[in-house]
Amino acid sequence: MKKLAAFYFSGTGNTRYITEYLLNKLSASYECTLLDVTAAEGAERWMGQADILLFAFPIYGSAPPIPMRTFVHGYGQFLRGKKIILVETQYFFSGDGAAALGRTIEKFGGEVVAAEMFDMPNNLSDITIFPVKNGGEIAKKLAQARKRADKFAQRILKGRAHRRGFSVLSHGVGYFSQRKFWWKGEAEKRGRLKVDSASCVGCGLCAKNCPVQNLSLKEKKATPQGRCVLCYRCVNLCPKKAITLFGKVPPKTQYKGPAPRP
Repeated sequence: MKKLAAFYFSGTGNTRYITEYLLNKLSASYECTLLDVTAAEGAERWMGQADILLFAFPIYGSAPPIPMRTFVHGYGQFLRGKKIILVETQYFFSGDGAAALGRTIEKFGGEVVAAEMFDMPNNLSDITIFPVKNGGEIAKKLAQARKRADKFAQRILKGRAHRRGFSVLSHGVGYFSQRKFWWKGEAEKRGRLKVDSASCVGCGLCAKNCPVQNLSLKEKKATPQGRCVLCYRCVNLCPKKAITLFGKVPPKTQYKGPAPRP
């Protein structure tokens, strides 16, 4: 059986959810392995053994998240000659969200053979204009994502998969409507994470779960280190709702994810 190695980054569970679902659909034809890019020891070994690679990631401002970009650049030499599947998750739209990473992969010599973008529930819990929903309220959106994954899996298995987001029009929409402005201020955004020290009880949950160790406990209070990757994991995990990123007020409702967290 052919081998598929899937490398993913997921802040609050959306990307992992749809990736696991897709791999389950592909498992009849591929021996699938799922690896988190923030803890993927021996990634070069998995890449070397795999017949096909899959990269799954959320999109922020039509740009791939920092951990995924860092991973691809760090292991780019192992992508040459590899067939690649891209899975991108988004809340609204991204234009060329999948292709934004795909073009980098192709520069390293990888061949993007399939790409799909999935609309998933909102996790921006401290931005009041974007309502956060959980449980049964997100069931319809998740069902739609699974339906798209079913079709995508069938196309992959039949060798007729498309590459969504790779057109010239998609590239223009993604770059000029979002990415150009997002990248310009990305460094500043990484330092925006705030912890309300009056509300923080020093439980350490945010520090333990941060994918890039951006939070640490100092004098029993969570303290950001200025290298946030904007994934919203800590904002949605904090039991006291003491953390904000882009919003100015604590979240009223936190996003619990599409499935129970591990």
